[in-house]
Amino acid sequence: MGKFFRGLANDTQRALDDYLFTAHPLEGIAQLLHVGDIMHQIYAHPLGLLLKPNALKLGVDTTPHTLLNSDEVVVFTTRYRRTFQSALALLFALLPADKWLALNVRESHSMAFCFSDCSCGQSLVLRKRLMQLADRQLVKRSDVLAVMQWIGGTLIQHTANEGGVTNPFEVVDAMLTVLCHDAALPCRKRNGSRTASTRTHNPELVDVINIDQDEANLANLMPGAAAAAELEQQQQQQQLEEEEAEAAAPNGGCVQASQVDALMSFADELSLRTAQHVYYKRAGLLRSYGMIRHIVGYMLKMISGDRTKFVLYSGHDCTMQYLTAALGIISNRDGKTISYASRLAFEVYRSDAHTDYYFRVVYNGRDVTQQIDFCEGGKSLRVTRDSRGNKADLCPIENIIRFLHEDYFGPLNATNFKEACAASVVQSAKANEF
Repeated sequence: MGKFFRGLANDTQRALDDYLFTAHPLEGIAQLLHVGDIMHQIYAHPLGLLLKPNALKLGVDTTPHTLLNSDEVVVFTTRYRRTFQSALALLFALLPADKWLALNVRESHSMAFCFSDCSCGQSLVLRKRLMQLADRQLVKRSDVLAVMQWIGGTLIQHTANEGGVTNPFEVVDAMLTVLCHDAALPCRKRNGSRTASTRTHNPELVDVINIDQDEANLANLMPGAAAAAELEQQQQQQQLEEEEAEAAAPNGGCVQASQVDALMSFADELSLRTAQHVYYKRAGLLRSYGMIRHIVGYMLKMISGDRTKFVLYSGHDCTMQYLTAALGIISNRDGKTISYASRLAFEVYRSDAHTDYYFRVVYNGRDVTQQIDFCEGGKSLRVTRDSRGNKADLCPIENIIRFLHEDYFGPLNATNFKEACAASVVQSAKANEF
């Protein structure tokens, strides 16, 4: 950890210190340093990161292998400072120091890394329908709803026209912010005012609350039928629910660990139900189309002799959700929401004869290539991975190229992105339930 911060001790990085690191706990940096170390162990040899032993001086290593230069590493992050910090921490453990300091980091204006394929009203319609289904589940759980409204009203600042706290995942995100900063659970006095322990105005917490701004901005472009009377009714309902939850809260109106557990458990259950719904995959296809195009583009560059050897997208949980939904990858067997410091790797391989090219998909160290429809079964090449006889499945790169250009929009009854985004959502009986 100390070595990481010492690595930032040049004039440029000192100027960025306040912007980069004041809002993040050391635990978060440690997580990504650990992930970077794991990736170094796995990819150091193929990327040419290993130090060559110096035959003239026993025990002394020469400079890093010259196969990897800084311009062969491409880094993208979103506009949120924590994704930039995460990328730096991971790459610090992965790369030699001189390569790390020379990196050029590029900014994506979307959490989906959609680049030139972002605007899609239909993805918002699908997202809205999933949220409506989630709301129905939430209504059935008055205990969770009351706690969610109370915690959300304490931690999250909403303006009067936002209709209150309605998204359990937003509340979970805010709650995790408190827990990861090792702060006290939020409290409010009986008169409804917030105690200092809520840290609502703490600038260290602002960066990790309400992160879904690009989705919110898209929502504002959709034709709305929310009248003033409906908005007022929502606000009154929210106030009533908060008052009920506060009246039931023990210890002078402080959140209890059992209430946090109930909220987290509900979020995990809702996440699993959502991931199994047909709208989830369709929304994922639309939201991740630009990113998958980008990934495939870099795959083609790599096999065509381009200098690029490593590409990093430092994003958010929703980035991973869109991508795994589109490819049919079950990111968590138990249905839990995507955890911090998760990683999804696309590894590119070539045959010894340099005539055939393949890729493998690994989620948090687990090979998930066989979960992808166009890679499952006999569509992939099974090879021996190591001396112990462990096997790995390599999917031909032409499979993902064919999927992108021919089959991608099949589930959406369309042939291209523009057509898919303009099409109407066909509802079935099962589409109206979880």
